[in-house]
Amino acid sequence: MYNEEVKHRFMRETVASTPYKLKLCESIFNSTEQFEEGWGADLCTRSAEELQPMVNQLAGFRARSKWSKLILLKEYVKWCIEMGIDGASPGMLEIKTVGLDKVKQQTIANPKHLQNYLNAICEPAEKQATDNIYRCYYWLAYAGMDEEDILNVKCSDVDFKTLTVKYDKKYTVVPIYPEGLEAFHNCVELDSFAFLHPNYSHEIRKERAAGDTLIRGIRSALTIKALRVELSRRSKNKSDNTPLKLSYFRVWISGVFYRMYEQETIGVPPDFNAIVSQQMEGKTYKLDSGRNTTEAKHRQLVRDYEEDYERWKLAWFL
Repeated sequence: MYNEEVKHRFMRETVASTPYKLKLCESIFNSTEQFEEGWGADLCTRSAEELQPMVNQLAGFRARSKWSKLILLKEYVKWCIEMGIDGASPGMLEIKTVGLDKVKQQTIANPKHLQNYLNAICEPAEKQATDNIYRCYYWLAYAGMDEEDILNVKCSDVDFKTLTVKYDKKYTVVPIYPEGLEAFHNCVELDSFAFLHPNYSHEIRKERAAGDTLIRGIRSALTIKALRVELSRRSKNKSDNTPLKLSYFRVWISGVFYRMYEQETIGVPPDFNAIVSQQMEGKTYKLDSGRNTTEAKHRQLVRDYEEDYERWKLAWFL
């Protein structure tokens, strides 16, 4: 391990409480040693151009390991810069890896990022327009609710004291993020929405459709297909306002990853087993004898989530 004292200090201060990260760090630094010996310098001092061959070699490992290694290398270089390590430069932080542009176009980093996107494609929540239902649809997706359940949520399922939505049919409880709170208040409390039209000089309000569901506009009951079509149309028409191209699934998985990342920052290793078990429940898979078993399918899906999660972190947080 090159520049062992600095690297061990980094590991003690950042990953010592997370055994799987500590072991990965040791493996990474052992594999970068040959390059650092060739440079006669720590990798934290090298430019992006000098580092690229090393990164390319690391990328030869399995995809999931590849993203994990790159993330930790970026964490190390950021730490070196913050600690004032002699010669530390942002070369590793400038490394561009394949596929991250699409990740940045199709996912979001955090609740504030989702709010920015909704502000780009919707009227402001305070205008009390029907756009509030599209906001709530995406906030429920981000919070982890199944798409099939979103249209069935009732106003009474929203608990402003605990900032949660409780869908009793499946005993589902999801959080209300502060950024979405005004939209939820509007959809719970308003009997009418403002009808905004450029030809009208004054505000016109229209009664909401009958019923007690949260996601209802001013016409007949909404369908998932109608919501998808409208949100897709808005995304295309507002492409000058935002580069993001989102959908229910992309918002949902971004929320899953954000909550997983929150846990990981306090030392809880990411674990997608529960999500995969829920995803597989009630589904049948075409399996044959031998290694192609339900358990093998479960492991494969967990690995897929792990890889996507590592790419999401690499795109947004490092």
